[in-house]
Amino acid sequence: MDQKNPEINEEPLFLKVKSRDTVLVGENEICKVLSFTGGFRDPEAPSLFQVANVDIGEVKHVHAAEVKEIVSTYEEEVQKRQQQQ
Repeated sequence: MDQKNPEINEEPLFLKVKSRDTVLVGENEICKVLSFTGGFRDPEAPSLFQVANVDIGEVKHVHAAEVKEIVSTYEEEVQKRQQQQ
C-alpha cells in the first residue's frame, strides 16, 4: 500500500476554478462561472461562486464545496472554437 504524506496536500478544486470555466454543481447542474466572492487565501474559508446555469440561464451564488468538477476550462473552449474555423 502506498502511504500518502499528510504534509503534501493537493490544491482544493475551488482554487483551480477560473472565471468563465464551465463546472458541475451538485449532481447534475452545468454552470458557467461568472465571478468569485470570498477569500481564497485560506482553503478552509467559505467561498462563493456566482454562476449561470447553462440550461435555464438562472444566475445564483453557490458555495465552493458544491462545485464537483471542472467540465471545461475557458482556454479549452477557445481552442475548440479556433479549430472549427
